[in-house]
Formats: sequence, structure tokens, C-alpha cells
Amino acid sequence: MARVLLPSFVLVFIIAVNCTTLADSRSVHLKYVKGALEKGAVCLDGSPAAYYHDKGVGDGRHNWVIYLQGGGWCSNHTDCKNRTTSGLGTSTHFNKTFAFDTPFFNSNSTSNPEFYNWNRMFVPYCDGSSFTGNKEAVDPVTNVTYRGFRIFEATMDDLLSKGMKHAQNAILSGGSAGGLAAMIHCDRFRDLLPITARVKCLAIASYFVHEAHLNGSKQFEATFQGLISLHGSSKALPPLCTSRMSPDLCFFPQYFLPTIRTPVFIAMSSFDLIQIRYNLFRADEVCLFHNNCTHDRLKAIQVLWKSS
Repeated sequence: MARVLLPSFVLVFIIAVNCTTLADSRSVHLKYVKGALEKGAVCLDGSPAAYYHDKGVGDGRHNWVIYLQGGGWCSNHTDCKNRTTSGLGTSTHFNKTFAFDTPFFNSNSTSNPEFYNWNRMFVPYCDGSSFTGNKEAVDPVTNVTYRGFRIFEATMDDLLSKGMKHAQNAILSGGSAGGLAAMIHCDRFRDLLPITARVKCLAIASYFVHEAHLNGSKQFEATFQGLISLHGSSKALPPLCTSRMSPDLCFFPQYFLPTIRTPVFIAMSSFDLIQIRYNLFRADEVCLFHNNCTHDRLKAIQVLWKSS
């Protein structure tokens, strides 16, 4: 079972993620995943997956922190096709350089004492499936490719060849859809690394709940059902979960996290805006701010807070 732990280096990471003060900026060039096209590790439009890597130095050269970008999901043909014109669906729209300038990514030993000399990775999100899609055939109508899981696997293979196979400390993290991917793949990531390595996973704004008594139209449930069918995601999900319940439920952390053995830490607002929008109200209803919520809606938000 996954344990919710707060070791010191994860605590510092959490504080840094939520800090908005910028420190020393360090830009690196975009790198395409080694063998991406041959391995089928491609974005929705078929372009090769890529990442940004700021190499570790000194006593941090064997430590790794990897962040999987978020950006929602696409669960139908139209939405996935629309993504191919942006960085959420094609690497041709990725920036050529990336500035490692947030507090936990910068290279300043004073403002970022825990991670300033670690290997720091930022993995852009271009598959729309939380890195779980794995369909062999390209969609003949839309020409869209569903290969998020292959992106994750090929990226990890590339990093292992660049020294991650010698990791002493490693964090797999992400935000929103990327944080969900970090939880889904947490044990898989752990198994790639030396048995002596300290490995943790961190999910930020990613604990999406499934509660039968909530008043909403179950948009998360419908989204995940469509996603799994469209992307062929079933085999990428935690197997102990899918052996007990339907794959669409195994996209919800409350069902699959008890099967994860690697320590996971979750940072989630009790009043997360996406959570409120998906679980409580129709797509055309907002109610995310006090001045446009009725008393009943505010009460429903309190119920969601207690549920999560």
C-alpha cells in the first residue's frame, strides 16, 4: 500500500512548488527522446516526444527530480484532434528552450539548497491521456496517434541511459493530469531504479475523487471512460486495481493508490477549482468564486471538501 510520507526533501519540494518568487534562471535546450519514432513514443500528431534536462553536478549528479506536465485530457476524437495544433498535442509547438527558474528547479544553492545540483527534468505533456495511451494503429479518420504510455517508457529509458540507472535519490512528480500520471506510474518508476535508491512520488492538484453522493453530472467518470476506450489505456494502469474493478475506476487515486507500494505524497487543495467544476456542476456552470455561488452551491462545495 502507498504510504503518505513527508520526508524532508519532499517537504522542501512542496514548499518550493507553491512559492512564486523566481530565483536564478537556467535555460536548457529541448531534447527529443532517444529512439522516439522507432519506439512509437509520439505525441497525438505523431511528432516525437521530448523533454528538458538540466544535468546534476557534484554530489547531486546521482539525484533526480522529474516533473510531468499537466493539461487535462482528451477523451473523444474531436478534442484530441484539436490538441494537435498546440503544445498539448505536438512537440513542434514546444519551446526550444526551458528556463529552470522556479524555486525547486533553479540552480541557486541558497534559495534551493535541496535540489540546486540535482538532475532536473521537465517532461511536456502532448498525449492527452496522463501518459497511459497505447494504441498501435493511427486513427484512420483523424490521423491522431494515442501513445502516451510509450512516451513515458521511452523517456525513462532515455534517462536511464543518461545516468538515472545509478540514482541514489529520485522523485517522480507532476501537476494535475501529470500528477495523476506520477501516481499511476509510481511503482513502475520505482522498479526502474536501484533497490538502494530512495524513491518517492509527488502528485500536485491530482487527487480527483469519485463519490456517488455528489450532485454533479459525473464528468470525471465520463471523461475517464472515454479516455480509456479511445487511448487504449487499460494495460498502463496499476494491475492490482484493474484485476479488481473496471479500468475507468482505476483512474481515480482512491481506488488504485492502496495498491501502490512506493511512498506517495499528495498536495491538493480542499477547494480545487477543477475538482469543483467536474464533480459538482454542469460544464456550463462555474460557481468557482464566492460572488457567483448560491448558498446551496456553497454547501455542496463544503460536502465535497469533507469527502476529499
